[in-house]
Amino acid sequence: MINKNSLSFRIALRVLYITLSLFVLTFVTYYFFSREIISAAAEDNARKMAGNIEGRIAAKLLPMQEIPEMLVSCLEMGLIPADSIMDLLERTLAYNPDVFGVCVAFEPGAVAGQGKYFMPFVHRSGDTLARTYLGGPDYEYHLMDWYQVPVLTGKPYWSEPYYDLGGGNKLMSSYSVPFFRTNGADSICAGVAVVDIDLDWLAGLVHETRIFESGYAMVLSRNGMALAHPNPDVVMNESIYSYAVNQDEPLLREIGRELRQGKSGFCPYNLKGRPDSWIFYTVLPTGMLSMAVVYPNKEMFAELHDMNRLLIAVIVLGLIFLTVLTLRSIRQLGRPLVAIANSAHEIAGGNFKAELPELKRKDELKQLRDAMAYMQDQLSEYISNLTQTTAAKEKIESELRIARDIQMSMIPQSFPPFPDLPQIDLFAELKSAKEVGGDMYDFFLIDDRRFCFAIGDVSGKGVPASLFMAVTRTLLRSIADKHKNPSGIVKLLNKSLSANNDSCMFVTFFLGILDLDTGKITYTNAGHNPPVLIRSKAEPEILHDRPSLPVGLDEDFDYPEFSMKFHKGDKLFVYTDGVSEAENDQHQLFGEEAIMTELKRNSSADPRALIKGVDQALASHVQDFTQSDDITMMVVAWCEKED
Repeated sequence: MINKNSLSFRIALRVLYITLSLFVLTFVTYYFFSREIISAAAEDNARKMAGNIEGRIAAKLLPMQEIPEMLVSCLEMGLIPADSIMDLLERTLAYNPDVFGVCVAFEPGAVAGQGKYFMPFVHRSGDTLARTYLGGPDYEYHLMDWYQVPVLTGKPYWSEPYYDLGGGNKLMSSYSVPFFRTNGADSICAGVAVVDIDLDWLAGLVHETRIFESGYAMVLSRNGMALAHPNPDVVMNESIYSYAVNQDEPLLREIGRELRQGKSGFCPYNLKGRPDSWIFYTVLPTGMLSMAVVYPNKEMFAELHDMNRLLIAVIVLGLIFLTVLTLRSIRQLGRPLVAIANSAHEIAGGNFKAELPELKRKDELKQLRDAMAYMQDQLSEYISNLTQTTAAKEKIESELRIARDIQMSMIPQSFPPFPDLPQIDLFAELKSAKEVGGDMYDFFLIDDRRFCFAIGDVSGKGVPASLFMAVTRTLLRSIADKHKNPSGIVKLLNKSLSANNDSCMFVTFFLGILDLDTGKITYTNAGHNPPVLIRSKAEPEILHDRPSLPVGLDEDFDYPEFSMKFHKGDKLFVYTDGVSEAENDQHQLFGEEAIMTELKRNSSADPRALIKGVDQALASHVQDFTQSDDITMMVVAWCEKED
């Protein structure tokens, strides 16, 4: 049973994939190169076939061209009397068995005593030779192209194939040579000597040409008319251009144009409803005929496809053999690895003294076995150290939890804080970034008339910051009742914290004192974020006062003091930089603008709802990103009726 999750199976599978990829790459390269070679061979074969057919056609046509030229020479020298022409034509035809007919067509009225038309014509009729004189209203030869073209051009002319009704009654082509007579200083055309060729032999020539099983050749006229084709219905009934229009095949029109320009080519020939093929086309050197040879794809590449099937079968068998051989080899080589893996399971279960297999060979498995032995020793030592470290860590974590509880117990947690003081409402919140933090807030009554509230942010985080915060809060409580104004309290607090501050820690600090009788607030800002004043009948505004140094840096610094008047419904929002500098996973800060947006939206809410609204906006901005700084907020609201 093959284990598909085993290493040996996966290695064998990977070897199989790589080998298969190489085989596929080789096979595809071989296939396309072979196709190119076969296509080139087919094109070369087509050219040779066209050359062979051309030679056979030329062997028939070239001797025939000499017949009218010989007649013209005799006629121009006046060696043949009119009444002897028929005898000469008959003797000529008797000695040239490949010629169907021969004639001399004179210009109408050119031969005295012979009437208007005089065209002696001898042609084959079965096994005999037939004589006739052509010309008349029903056969006006002087209007036919085989007569008119050589007369007008003064040059020999091979006519387009035609069916000669009234003459030979055959599909034929005529080679006409004009002859001239001198009339004073002028030379005038007196007629043409013509040899007629029966084109039925072209069909026989095409049928003799074998191209695989279903390939075929065809011969076209100068104007693209089919003269020889496997389908007899096409001969003299279709041209390459009419067939292209009927079948909506632009390729055929393009081939026709190239043949008219004397070009040749070899290209795919994929007509609708026909098997995919290739076609070779060329103009035969005589100029009067073109030839095309069609090669069916399936047959042209049959041997290649047979070879491909054989090659694929060999590849599949080879891959199966390679896979089996690879699996066996890897299993044999990997047996020690299985033993090492079993020992590793025991070690993972806690048996650090599990026995490892002994290996004599020096290879990667021996290195792995030695590494496992070393790991056993190190694990034993590590577990011992880890036990001690874990106990120490648990003790520290327990102490940190206690420290957090102590720290939070130092900060007021009861809201509303003074139920018997209806003129004020207050809510505050502190969230540490670690077990203990350096943020703080505090509020208390200095006396019956003065209410003190403060917020601070110690530099740094963790235990040092929490200790500095505890000292700051303790000093604040002890100093507050000694001074009546915020600047004095902060100055004395700064002096106490700056003394012997070798660690150079400091705290940004905001302290306000609210007169419970008048609603007047006096405050000092020691390098802290500016508070936001939320008027009941106006938009929130940031109180940008002259900046001061944080507490704990310069023991002789004098802190300025500012004041303002609370009206009914007014609120003061103070916070630490953990709010404005809260980051999301894109490292974008929450910012003062977002704080102001939330304060505007919830400006009429009570202190608790106001802070919860900012909390929700912070959570939406930060999402699941880790909190990097302590977050502290406080809202003080004035509720006394106006006078």
